[in-house]
Amino acid sequence: KHVPTGADIHRMLWVDKALLTGCFAVVVLAQSKPPGPKRFPTLFPPWPPQWDLQRSTIVQPCNYSGWFDPTLAASFGIISFDWANNMNSWWSNQSIPKPDALDLVEQARLVKEISNETKVWVYRQGQGPQTPDGVQAREVMNNPKYDGFFLKYPNGTDLPGHWNHSIFDFRNDTLVEWFAQEYIGGDMCVGSPLIDGFFADDVYGLGSPDNPDHSPVVNVSQLTPEEVEKWNEGQLKALVLAQNLAVKEHNAWNWQNMEPMCTPGHDEPCPNGWVGMNAPNKKSCLNGGADQPHGKGFAGLRVLCTEKEGGERARNIPWLMHIWNNRDTEKGRFPGQGSCTESGDCEYDTCKADGGGVDCASSITDIRQRIAAFLLARGEYAWMGYNWMGCAGADHSRGGHVAGARWQRPSDWDPLGAMKLDFGNGGIPSDPICREVSDGIFERRFEKIVVRLDCNEWKASFTARDDNTRSSA
Repeated sequence: KHVPTGADIHRMLWVDKALLTGCFAVVVLAQSKPPGPKRFPTLFPPWPPQWDLQRSTIVQPCNYSGWFDPTLAASFGIISFDWANNMNSWWSNQSIPKPDALDLVEQARLVKEISNETKVWVYRQGQGPQTPDGVQAREVMNNPKYDGFFLKYPNGTDLPGHWNHSIFDFRNDTLVEWFAQEYIGGDMCVGSPLIDGFFADDVYGLGSPDNPDHSPVVNVSQLTPEEVEKWNEGQLKALVLAQNLAVKEHNAWNWQNMEPMCTPGHDEPCPNGWVGMNAPNKKSCLNGGADQPHGKGFAGLRVLCTEKEGGERARNIPWLMHIWNNRDTEKGRFPGQGSCTESGDCEYDTCKADGGGVDCASSITDIRQRIAAFLLARGEYAWMGYNWMGCAGADHSRGGHVAGARWQRPSDWDPLGAMKLDFGNGGIPSDPICREVSDGIFERRFEKIVVRLDCNEWKASFTARDDNTRSSA
C-alpha cells in the first residue's frame, strides 16, 4: 500500500491580510477561510485507506452512568472515548491510581469483542493531572520520583492548593520524553493492543497572545512571557513526539492529526484546536459558509471539486466532516441513543424511538445531502460523524446533571439507506475528483453508484451507474 506522507502534500496556507480589511471583509467573513498555519504536522494513519462508508465514520462519546453501549460503539469506524466514561463507578473512590485509564482500556475490550475493525481511541489530558479530567496521570502526581514534572513557583516551591502537582512543566525534557513514551505510549494508552489512538486535550499552549490561557495557570505560577514560550514549545514537542511514536511504533493515531483544525487569530468563532469541517446546508453547498463555534465552515463544492484547492482542503488530507451544519441548533433533536444504564437516564437523553423519553427528529437534518457532499469531496483518509457533544447518563459528581447527548448508529443515519449501499470496488470512487456537470450540480462516479448533489434544488441522489446517461460538464 502507499500511505502518503506529510511531505507528499504538506502545504501551509496563509491568508492575505489585504482580504481581511476594506470592502472585502464582509465576503471573507461569510465564507470559511482556507486553513491557517498548522500547529501539528500532516500525519496520516498507519493503516490502509478505508473507503467503506460505514467504516468511514467517527464519534467522540461517553456515558457517565456506566459503560458506553459497545454494540453502538462498534457500529462506527472510529470511536474516541472521553475521560468521563463510566465515571460514576470510580468518582467517589479515587484511591485507584489510574481509575479512568483502566476503565477506558476495559471499554475498548468490550468494543473489540464485538468488532475488531472499529478503531478505539482514549482520552489523555495534555496539561497535567488536574481534577477531574487529568486522573490518567494521577499515579505520578504524588510520587517524589516525578516531582520535577510539575510546574512550581520560580523559586522552586510548590504552587498552592489544588495547583500543587497538577500542571505539567514542559520545560523539563525528561517530562517531554515520559509524556510521549509512557503517558501516551504506555500499556494504558496506545501501547495496549486494544487501543488504536488517542485524543489529547488542552494541548494548545498557555498564555500566548493569540492563544489565551483560559485558566489562571500563568498568573498563579508567575511565569514570564519567555518561560511561557518555553513551556508551549515543550508541550508542542511532547505531543508531536507522541504522535510520531504512535504511528511508527504502535500502529495508532491521534485526533489532533485530523484536519482542518481551527487556528487562533484566524478562524474565530471556531475555538483553538477544534477539528473538522461542518456539513453543508443549501446556502453553503456551492460556495461555502462561515466558520462556526463548532467547526470550520463547509468549503463549498466549487472549491472541493477542484484539483488543487479541493485536494488541499479535503481529498489530500486526513479529513473530518461533521455530521452537523450547526451543532447547537441541531443536537437537541438529533435522533439516537444516549444512556439507559441507570433509572431515569433514558427519559432525558434517549429518543422515544429508541426506548427513551425525548422527542427527536425522525432523521438527521438533510442527511442525504450531507452524505453526498462527503462522498463527493472525500479522499483516501476521511471520516464523517460526531465531534464532541458531551456525555450521556447522569453525572453524580454534579448532583445528577444530565447533558443529554446521544448518537445514532451510522447504518441508520439515512432512512432511505444511502449508508448501506454497495458502491462497488470497496467504495473506491472511479472518478478521482468530483465534477460540476452542469451549473450548481456536482457528480462523482463509483463502480456501481453515481453520487450527485444539486446545490440549486438541494437534492441528493445515489443512482445505479449507467455510463451512457452520465451528464457532461
